[in-house]
Formats: sequence, structure tokens, C-alpha cells
Amino acid sequence: MDADTFNRMYAVGTPVRVFPNTRLDPPRITRTRTRAVQVQHGLAVVHVDGIRCGLDTRYVDTLPDNFPVEAAS
Repeated sequence: MDADTFNRMYAVGTPVRVFPNTRLDPPRITRTRTRAVQVQHGLAVVHVDGIRCGLDTRYVDTLPDNFPVEAAS
């Protein structure tokens, strides 16, 4: 999904399940802390609480607004 579509569908603060390296890694439950942006070669990334680098939106699963979120680290 491109960044514009992601941003239209999901606001900053949306609860998400992220896979920091690959989908084989254990997921983390957190929230988006920025809007998604397009970077090189059309890749869309978003920053989330508790992780320093931007994450490919393909490794971000959005969750319902009332989903319990881990404390930010």
C-alpha cells in the first residue's frame, strides 16, 4: 500500500502489530507515531512507538482502535 492510501485509512496513533525485521520475528503491539512516507523505489514506511527506524508498511498490521497496546519503550 502506498503512503497516501495508508494515511487516508489510518491516523497517527493507530494501534498496530509490527514485525521489526521479518514476519518470522515475534510481533510487537504498538502505535504509529508518524504519517507514512514514500521513500526510495516507492517503498512506504511509517514510524511506530518503541522502534527507532521506519517500518515498511507491508510489515505493519493495523488493529482496532481499542486494542491494548504495550507501553512505549
